[in-house]
Amino acid sequence: MTGGGRLVAVLVPLLGAAFCPPTGVAGQSAALESAREAQRAFESVRRRHYERDGWPTRRCDEHVGRFCLDHAGDDAWKPGPEHDRVREARDRLIATLDSAHRVHPGDPWLAGQRVKYLLEAGDLHAAALAAAGCAGGRAWCEALRAFVLHRDTRFAAAERGFDRALTSMDAGERCDWEDIGDLLEGEDRSVYRDLSCGGDARRTFERRFWHLSDPLWSREGNERRVEHMARRVWRGIQMDAASGYGLRWGEDLSEITIRYGWPAGWDVAWRRDPGVRTERSIEAHRSPDAQRFAVRGSSGQPAWNLDDERPRSAWAFPDGRVSEPAGVQLAAFRRGDARIWVGSMRPVPEAACGEEIAMILSSGERTLGVGRGVAAVSLAEREPGAARIIGLESDCRGDRTALRVRAPAPDPGKWLSDLLLLDPVDELPGTLDATLPHVRPDRVVAPGEAIVVFWEWYGPPDPMSVTLTLSRENKGFWRKALEFVGLADRQIERAGVRWSEAGPGGEAPRSIRLELPELAEGEYSLTLQAQTARMGTVSSTQELVVRK
Repeated sequence: MTGGGRLVAVLVPLLGAAFCPPTGVAGQSAALESAREAQRAFESVRRRHYERDGWPTRRCDEHVGRFCLDHAGDDAWKPGPEHDRVREARDRLIATLDSAHRVHPGDPWLAGQRVKYLLEAGDLHAAALAAAGCAGGRAWCEALRAFVLHRDTRFAAAERGFDRALTSMDAGERCDWEDIGDLLEGEDRSVYRDLSCGGDARRTFERRFWHLSDPLWSREGNERRVEHMARRVWRGIQMDAASGYGLRWGEDLSEITIRYGWPAGWDVAWRRDPGVRTERSIEAHRSPDAQRFAVRGSSGQPAWNLDDERPRSAWAFPDGRVSEPAGVQLAAFRRGDARIWVGSMRPVPEAACGEEIAMILSSGERTLGVGRGVAAVSLAEREPGAARIIGLESDCRGDRTALRVRAPAPDPGKWLSDLLLLDPVDELPGTLDATLPHVRPDRVVAPGEAIVVFWEWYGPPDPMSVTLTLSRENKGFWRKALEFVGLADRQIERAGVRWSEAGPGGEAPRSIRLELPELAEGEYSLTLQAQTARMGTVSSTQELVVRK
């Protein structure tokens, strides 16, 4: 499994792999025994009609118990159409489960199986009725109802439902359901495992982890946390039942389900190793759109990598893939002890959704504020002093596309703000508010293009010398080598403009129009330096990308 939607290969020899009935079945009524037998028979029918996958190369990037995970795989995999005999067998199974439910309306196993197979059949309404009629324990029934809401992508309602289920559990069961250890790695996992279950420190860790792992802060509810709880329901449904894997449930399957969810499909492959007999194996796949949303470094400095090649966990966001655009602008400006942030990003194409973007200010554990704007947005700080993370998002449900960027909130220098890039305007803006209609959507500029640079000065009213410099960054290795041996001309790497002014005091906005030369494509740094007799030299830098 991997971010980016690659193949998961779970190698399970079919020989001797038939599901064994759980203990404790003896003594139950004929109706319940019949339902269990029908469920095992259906999964056997399903396995007999898996698609064939030829002779793929055996590869194992990670072992989890009896299973082998292939993190390379195939992004192009998509589930094939379900065989008619599988659909017919499922319909017969649902009828048998319904009959058994009328005899045992309070059986939790039957409640879970009915909901699962009705959802598989695509009958969301019937699944909701089955969950509503569950009488197999308050916590389990609340979880099943939330499970259906999750499948219906009603995440905020599902999250409330799962919270009700959690409050109905005893301390040990709730601790198990809320455990996130399987999603963590490295130092995060070590820190988490040292925290006592149910303690305040562990709950704080979990709250921070889920907030930072929320796919989109601008939406109500936490879709990734809801998915985690839905996977706990899957585990509860499957622990005492047959499945497409063809094996008894175990800790390995529990971990795989919590980390990667229930498979999007299965197929069968023939595998041959030198000196070993040919064996027939089941491959379980997940959605090719699955990404890693679980944050790294939740116990310290958070980091995200949606398309991790070897993710610890993965999930396919139901409204399409979430992407991280490059070149966004994020600038900070002082207002006394507080700050104002201005951000911009090139939104999802306006033909589908318009150009609205959202800026979200986070403490790392909760959202502190949300601002919205067209292409650019500003957000004022309301609680000065706390650690901050800024999110920029463009959410387009109709186009099944979402963009997001998360970064530490910048802090303006004591005397000089960040630099903000604007489109050319007839009259240079005299206030920060006046810049918003003209903020560029990103830091990408064309050779020879004109731009406006805006900043604020917060220092004393001293005469100052100001220099604005553009310099080339990240020149390629071969270019440097050719220049060194004289086989290429040295390109001009730095250009700038200098001026003097009386030195305004306080919160003084400044802006300048720049006509860029015909620059070569690449990355550049735009640096503004202000020098006064009392303050010395202070500077602020913005990165540019020159692209034709």
